[in-house]
Amino acid sequence: MELTIGGKIVSNDTPALIIAEAGINHDGKLEQAYQLIDMAANAGADVVKFQLFTVSHMYPTTAGEYRTANGKKTEIYDLIKDVELPEAWIPRLMERCRKRNIGFLCTTCDEASTDKLDKYGVDSYKIASGEITYLPLFEHTAQKGKTVIFSEGAASLTEIANVVEILRAVGNKKLALLHCTAEYPAKMEDCNVNLIETYRRIFPDILIGFSDHTMDPSEASIQAVKMGAKIIEKHITVDRSLPGADHCFALEEKDLRKLVEEVRYAQRHLEEIEKNPVICGRTDKVILQEEESLRKFTHRGIFASVDLAKGERLTKDNIIVLRPGNSENGIEPQFYHMLLENGVRVNKAVANNHPIRWEDVLKA
Repeated sequence: MELTIGGKIVSNDTPALIIAEAGINHDGKLEQAYQLIDMAANAGADVVKFQLFTVSHMYPTTAGEYRTANGKKTEIYDLIKDVELPEAWIPRLMERCRKRNIGFLCTTCDEASTDKLDKYGVDSYKIASGEITYLPLFEHTAQKGKTVIFSEGAASLTEIANVVEILRAVGNKKLALLHCTAEYPAKMEDCNVNLIETYRRIFPDILIGFSDHTMDPSEASIQAVKMGAKIIEKHITVDRSLPGADHCFALEEKDLRKLVEEVRYAQRHLEEIEKNPVICGRTDKVILQEEESLRKFTHRGIFASVDLAKGERLTKDNIIVLRPGNSENGIEPQFYHMLLENGVRVNKAVANNHPIRWEDVLKA
């Protein structure tokens, strides 16, 4: 299995691809985004990754508050709106990456974002752990025929297998799976990097990697490489003391350089690396207690995108798939096409940005 990610080739026969996850740590500032690209390139990372989304396609206005990793509480909708990446930035960021000889990658969070990225000729997409049940997004993205990388934090093995089945059904075999713990920051004892070897056995035709959310620059990633990870992903920041949601557990340039150097050394001297039983952990996939709250927070449901009148038929123009945040969730996204194809109607009025539940569409 050979994949192209940000113009870089990675396979089971190449060194692990190191992705510097800039994510939302640009804080809405283009110059800060450039700084993140430059620090990733300076540190020797292979690829730098951003995230593309529109808040209205991610959370309802009723999502409630979120406590960031540094303890600050803020309105979810406002937090996400402030870190939207404008479409106009995409070609600028890609050009900066080209000049710095580092690959460009971007997480897509909805079908519209996938289409925007495709317009600019990207060769790969990342889909985050929180979208694991958003099967329409996987299907739409896989149909582009390009590399799809997805993470599985807070997911069940069945949910992972459902994604793999969707991609295979549309004929896309360019797939990478990143093991991760949906905990920010993640504790060493929750990493369970033995799962990398498990996934290599279950999915022998898929490239397996590790998205490292621990505070330590390299220890968990080194163990992941020992287990056969071919992609390493780590959050980065220009300044860990900045107030945004993802800064406090991300790596600054000095520590990112350490990660790159130590992962490269580990790959050349695998026989010298001793397995750390704490980091390697268990071999079976379970949803950790620490992941349950984030799973509930991010796994999407179907919501009204306009005010729906009693008896109104559901269409692609009046429903949307959103993360619930701290609000009530709607019907699982896997039923999106079924609801549309069967002409389902609501049996009561449903307000805009409110969830559509089974009791709202089933006849009394």
